[in-house]
Parts: sequence; structure tokens; C-alpha cells
Amino acid sequence: MWYVIQTLTGREEEVVRMVKKILPQNTYAGCFVAYYERIWRKQQQSLVHVERLFPGYVFIETEDPEEVYRCLKGVPAMTKLVSDGMFTFLPLERGEEDFLRDLLGDAHIVRLSYVEKDSRGHVFRVSGPLKKYLGQVVRYQYKKRYALIGVQLLGETKLAALGILLREDVRQELQYGKVEAPSVMPGVYQAEQPEKDPGFAVGDRVTVTSGELEGMTGVIWKVKKNTVDVGIRLFGQDMAMEMPIGVLCASAV
Repeated sequence: MWYVIQTLTGREEEVVRMVKKILPQNTYAGCFVAYYERIWRKQQQSLVHVERLFPGYVFIETEDPEEVYRCLKGVPAMTKLVSDGMFTFLPLERGEEDFLRDLLGDAHIVRLSYVEKDSRGHVFRVSGPLKKYLGQVVRYQYKKRYALIGVQLLGETKLAALGILLREDVRQELQYGKVEAPSVMPGVYQAEQPEKDPGFAVGDRVTVTSGELEGMTGVIWKVKKNTVDVGIRLFGQDMAMEMPIGVLCASAV
């Protein structure tokens, strides 16, 4: 299971180093800090920063939490954090763990997602990690280049920022700026590219991939510039629902 070590913001990697130095290798499977990529605009240039996704949180995977906690409490630096009320060791629910495994991947860094808006300012195309969580988006901050999503963590709903790219960002060569993660980054950032138009046609059967109707299937009745009308069976009758192309995928007949 995954557990959370809650500590002081800015000391997360220090805790990870301490865990790796002190704990026997057979007591835990991994210890890490979660990061995400974020675009910062400086003098008309887009820079990619890598920042902590959940400041103050360190994640550890173990089947022996009692031994892990006992060992950590014996470390003077940890003992002080415990006595000051600045150190907690809490388990994640299974659903929370599964969500984070899917979101973070093996590198524990959430990459940028490409977001494109139509002429009315509505999102109609999304590529990258955010596409799976469109139904959890609370709001977009386009100028600051992130989307806030609601996530369940330690039994509470928290807001997490996922970095986004806009069209003007992918038109330039992206460089890295501040990198908080202890990782070696390449000289140039390889940006997430927009997915190609799936080319839906009237009569195609599709599945809704996000939002309130996620998982439902229907047939395309009308194709517009950035949206389509989908006939979906609701309340015993077929109803036409206008949907962005980006939230649909082709489904088997």
C-alpha cells in the first residue's frame, strides 16, 4: 500500500534521502515526491518548470508500515518533526492509490497536456494526461497555463494543478526553467502535440470519454466544425447531445 509522510514544504526530498539511507530495503518498495510540469511565461517566452504537485507530501510504498514508522521515529530529525506536530504517516485509500498510480506513471511526474479552444473559448481538444480527467476539471487558468482538478487524497477533496500547453506554446522551442525534481532533463522540451482530428462522420458509433455522460455510447447525427451532435439513449428515448469532438472516441459496433 501507499502511505503519505507529511512534512514541511521544501523538505520533501530531504525526507526521501533520509528514508533511503535509514530504512532496510526489505521494508519498503519505493519512496518519492510527486511532481508536475508547468508552463511559466517570461518576456513572451514559455519555460517549462517542474514543481511539486502536492507540497509537503512524500509517498512511500510498503507492506510493513509499523516497522517503517518505528524506524523513522528513531531518527532525531524526524523525532523533532513528530514532537512539533509537523510529521504524520497516513495510509491512502485503495481508490486514491489507484488514481495516483495512473496519474503519475513510473516517473512520478505529470507531463503537460495540450488544450485547444474554439472561437467561443470552449475547450474542444485535449491531449495528454488531462484527457482522462476532464470530468474532474474545476476550472482552467489559461494565462497561468494550468487546469485545476478535484482529487481525493487522505479522505478529502483537494485541488491539484495540471500544467497545460496552448497553441502558441507548441509553436516555439520550449526550454526548461526551474526544476525542483532531482532529475536530469533534456536540453529541449518535447511538447505534447495536439491529436489529429478523428474525422468522425454521420452514423459513426462513439463513446463519451469524460464528463457527466462518461462511458455512454451513441451515434453521430450531425458533424459541425468543432462539435458533433450525438444521439444517446436517455430516459427511454434517443436524444441529441452536442459534444466537443475531444471527449469522444470511436467505439465498436
